[in-house]
Amino acid sequence: MDFIPERLEFYLKKYYLTNYPYNLMLKWLSYGKANLLPNREFAFILKDDIHIRFLSFRTLDEFKEKILRTNPFKIDIGAVYNRPPLDRKKFADFYAVERELVFDIDLTDYDLIRNCCKEAKVCNKCWRWIIIAVKVLNLLLKSQFGFKHLLWVFSGRRGIHCWVADQKARSLNNKAREAVAKYLIIQGKENSAITKYRVHPMAEIAFRCILDSGEFENLIFEQGWLETQEEWNKILNLCPDVEMREIMDKEFRRVNTPQDRWELITMRFDQEKRAKIKEENAGTKLPNIPNELSINFLRFFVLEYAYPKLDEKVTIGINHLLKAPFTVHPKTGFIAVPLNIEDIDNFNLNELPRVDKLEEIGSENSSSVIQNTTSLSKYIETFNSFIEDLKE
Repeated sequence: MDFIPERLEFYLKKYYLTNYPYNLMLKWLSYGKANLLPNREFAFILKDDIHIRFLSFRTLDEFKEKILRTNPFKIDIGAVYNRPPLDRKKFADFYAVERELVFDIDLTDYDLIRNCCKEAKVCNKCWRWIIIAVKVLNLLLKSQFGFKHLLWVFSGRRGIHCWVADQKARSLNNKAREAVAKYLIIQGKENSAITKYRVHPMAEIAFRCILDSGEFENLIFEQGWLETQEEWNKILNLCPDVEMREIMDKEFRRVNTPQDRWELITMRFDQEKRAKIKEENAGTKLPNIPNELSINFLRFFVLEYAYPKLDEKVTIGINHLLKAPFTVHPKTGFIAVPLNIEDIDNFNLNELPRVDKLEEIGSENSSSVIQNTTSLSKYIETFNSFIEDLKE
């Protein structure tokens, strides 16, 4: 049965009364310090699109009472300020001092190459881009910046959010956040992470991560990128060498399946695969080594079609509002749940918890973790594990 948005108000009242993890939310945002929570901005969007910004709470009871009384359709989290947001008008100096480093990936940004769905519609086929994005960014944020505490949260519809909760990440100013974002964004004319002749080590790490994920091959075949000459020429046009493009086009037309065309690409341009074949079977005849102008063609293809497409504005602004975990999406009814990246390969959109399908549970003890048997259970466990790891 499809979700009925007109009944959202009713579902939310029940959800906030019996399922919402109040204690864990504030335990996370307090980071074990008494002075952080009162200065944290919350924003509620109520029925009829009424926006209330600069809310702040001193205690769990205040937080819970406000939510139960107002029944927000959406809850956003903002920055920690130098003063409580509710009191901001009493002081001349009111400014953000910290917040998590956040990233937002939305599948609509892939619409030029996403053939299975468009705009707000999503399916498990196009969700492969999100799985790749999680794997790539998780690797890069840890290996390139040394971050450890990453919370990955389903957006509720067509994307994913990442909250980097390390103290050094939370303390970054806007300029530093912009530097991180620009380092990670490799597409675009201003970025030279990969050129005809040179590949930045970070781009090489991402390229290999995408290929090794197993998801890229599935994307190739499910999205039909090598099905027709019109489609594969879009890919071949990424190769700077006109002569090589013509050679590959002729080879593609000689074979009958996308699988064969992908094999032609990897046999010629995947250097690791070529080396492995030579090592295991020295007698195997391989295509000639690509010249200097075309040697990075496979990297262009993989990174252009599968590298995470980040919303730079979300990352840069320290006071940018972002949907809180466990918020309900008003149009789909899906709950924005934390995801276990160790199990990200098994992600299934059809198995996500929906607010109208949750079983009723007992009330939460404010000093303990929710004990429940609903479809939220494993996501609460993931969230709690993330919070416990922050103590290290």
